[in-house]
Amino acid sequence: MTQIMFGDIKLTSNIELSASCEIQKDGGISKHIFSLSWNPSSLKSVKEPKAEIAWSIPLKGIQHQWHSGCGKNRALLPDWGRSEFSKLSSGCPLHCFYDDNAINRYTVALDDCVTLIERALGVREEGTLLAVRFVIPLDGTGKTTNYSFTLWTDVTPCRYEDAIGKVVSWWEEKYPPMPVPNQANLPLYSFWYSFHQNVIAQKVEAECERAAKLGMKTVIVDDGWQTDDNSRGYAYCGDWQVSQSKIPDMAAHVKKVHDLGLKYMLWYSVPFVGIHSNAYKRFKDKVLEFREGVGAYTLDPRYPDVRDYLINIYTDALKNWDLDGFKLDFIDSFKMVDTTPIYREGMDIVVLEDAVHRLMIDIRKALTSIKPDILIEFRQSYIGPVMREFGNMFRVGDCPASGDSNRVGVIDLRLTSGSTAVHSDMLEWNENESVEHAVSQIQSSIFSTVQISANLDRIPDDHIKALAFWTKFMENNIDLLQKTPIRAEMPHLLYPQVSAVKDGKGIIALYDGSRVAAIPDGINELYIINANGGSEALVRQDGSCNFDIKVFDCCGELKRSQSVSLSGISSISVPNYGLITLIRK
Repeated sequence: MTQIMFGDIKLTSNIELSASCEIQKDGGISKHIFSLSWNPSSLKSVKEPKAEIAWSIPLKGIQHQWHSGCGKNRALLPDWGRSEFSKLSSGCPLHCFYDDNAINRYTVALDDCVTLIERALGVREEGTLLAVRFVIPLDGTGKTTNYSFTLWTDVTPCRYEDAIGKVVSWWEEKYPPMPVPNQANLPLYSFWYSFHQNVIAQKVEAECERAAKLGMKTVIVDDGWQTDDNSRGYAYCGDWQVSQSKIPDMAAHVKKVHDLGLKYMLWYSVPFVGIHSNAYKRFKDKVLEFREGVGAYTLDPRYPDVRDYLINIYTDALKNWDLDGFKLDFIDSFKMVDTTPIYREGMDIVVLEDAVHRLMIDIRKALTSIKPDILIEFRQSYIGPVMREFGNMFRVGDCPASGDSNRVGVIDLRLTSGSTAVHSDMLEWNENESVEHAVSQIQSSIFSTVQISANLDRIPDDHIKALAFWTKFMENNIDLLQKTPIRAEMPHLLYPQVSAVKDGKGIIALYDGSRVAAIPDGINELYIINANGGSEALVRQDGSCNFDIKVFDCCGELKRSQSVSLSGISSISVPNYGLITLIRK
């Protein structure tokens, strides 16, 4: 047992170890660089060696919290509440505590984003303190006898987005992100919600033709292409042979889609080998667990032949079918359970997270050697800084038809994803839905690459018109919508107003009709998206200024054009889910 104090931080371990800590300060940012070492003999009596750092600060000015997995709950929690976990394939070790004005009060992060780390940050009732604790597992195999990590804290009173962004830039030094082709930022069509597993070649090609006419540039064919079974689950995954009854000639099918001007991405569930697959028979002794609910086992990537099998599956598909990208799913499902062996003969990597890391490194290397601009999509929660090395498209987790969840997911991802393309969850809506409510889903995800998954042959003509208008709007404003830092107001109220401004041009989305859009200084061209059910938008102009104003309905039809002088707070009439353009005169 070890206990060492480094200032206010207590380091403890259930093994005997030596530790040092170097402190670097730059303004409000502090870095504590910890170095730990131990003798293999100290591991003998401990099953799960670990180290812990813990400290507390006065709870002053802190009213809310943000972390990558907070979802819709930004409330402070007690320190005896639920712990959070991060690892290479899930979340990231960062918490930002801020006040009602969205000003950072205390941001804390670690640079180790690979290891499965437990963190508990919450209010300690005794003394009204913010208590912080990180628990880090140590390698108990004896193969390594040292470990180092850096703790980042920031008390700079800046916007919370900026506090998070500084951590993201710091992480990028250690985990350089994968390049992002421009294609990753263009609107695309996904076949999951619209087709599910019924991906018949002719029907897919017909839908691709409709998608191309609406301005979409890429399609993702999801689960179903590899099995005749349409009952969901993953019992038939693992062999990745094309269902001949659905797609008789995959290469010819992909070429037909390419001829329409579209890129083609294909879905794979990376860890799963179904009970009906030949892959399960081959690797039945090299699995982590059985997932009864989906009828599949999870492969154990600590074996080199497991990793080689998966890599060869993807490279063969890329070469044989001329794919443009992959939707690599369920990477966060690699996990140890009670029945998982700690070590078996044939493993070349003992620590699971290290094995997943090696798998992803080798997948990226193999795919980019064939096609350097390959598109790779990951989905929440495997969207942290390490995964940015291996994927260039991060998608919001499944939230069918929920504009609110999509908006929150998009903005949360934008805060930690840097230049990586952030994608909405697929958008679907009932064919009898009003066009306004259909458009509301697009607007909820407007600061991302929008993935459409509505049946294009079933939705009404006004939906088609609206979809074409907003697809063009997003393509014309990619730089502002996706590549410019956003300002997302009141995160504890789930971002009722989001904006981006650059070089005299700006976009403001009002998700709450009571919000007032302040016209930024020096703005020459401003788009205000009335992303709510109200019939007016409130704007504030400091001083007096003349603008040419155009008002569009949700389908992009011009309803009014006029010249006005704005001063102070003004109300501009606009249809529900419509658009206002202001050009400075």
